[in-house]
Amino acid sequence: MPAAPAVALDDDVRLTIGRISPKAREQFTRLRALATYLEQALADDGVASVDVLMEDDVDGMRQSLRAGKVDLLSETAFTALTLVDEGEVEILLREWRSGVAEYHTVFFARRDSGIERLDDLDGRTIAFEDPGSTSAYLVPRVTLEQAGFELIPLNAVPPPAHRRQVGYVFAEGEVNIVARVHRGWVDAGVVSNLDWEEEDEVPSFMREDLVVIHGTPPLIRSLMLVRADLDPTLKERISEVLQQMHLSAEGREVLDDYYRIARFDRLVDDALVGLETARQFHRFLKR
Repeated sequence: MPAAPAVALDDDVRLTIGRISPKAREQFTRLRALATYLEQALADDGVASVDVLMEDDVDGMRQSLRAGKVDLLSETAFTALTLVDEGEVEILLREWRSGVAEYHTVFFARRDSGIERLDDLDGRTIAFEDPGSTSAYLVPRVTLEQAGFELIPLNAVPPPAHRRQVGYVFAEGEVNIVARVHRGWVDAGVVSNLDWEEEDEVPSFMREDLVVIHGTPPLIRSLMLVRADLDPTLKERISEVLQQMHLSAEGREVLDDYYRIARFDRLVDDALVGLETARQFHRFLKR
């Protein structure tokens, strides 16, 4: 465990790590590993226990935060910013999830489609992943709307035919998006740049028939949040412990179990740029 001077806190402090997921049983072990690590690392700082609390959705987590039942949680950018804007939590650190701090959305089409840029999507169709996807729905949706397009569900009657309209469908999975575009069922698709490079998501025999027509600015991928009214000294100690985890074999093992996090770091320089990009997209969604 990282060695550091104990801070002056009351004894018997009890912390809780939260997580938003409808699959509590599958996620619990991941959170328990981090909770146990923090419990041991912060024992000399008056922390008696670190528990885990799961909520099915954002509304449930919002209620738990307001009731003071959750002290820490990690979330992707848009959900994190929603909770931050409501005042219950603050951003503590950036998470390098799966070794990556930032990512962006890739728009793509068939090479033989005649589509070379976003403007070529007039009256065309596009496949998104699902309504909750940041990189494969929310970011590209904002990108298209900022470019002046109106998005029309493909089950709408009549289908998109007017200028600056794009028909869309949810494909429920990156590989399904790619397959729909490759087979010509839709004109374009979107995935993250990380998925674009993954053979399992975009097989080579399909990628060679596809072309990237647009990429969005990079945005921060994931954030560790802390309850806004938690003791400031304890916030800083938690931050120190999290930032040191990747320096030890034990810490790296726990981080890997905890959603394959490579490390935590403070938001400076490029991290602040990626956060601001996320804020701009988030503000547009809240209009």
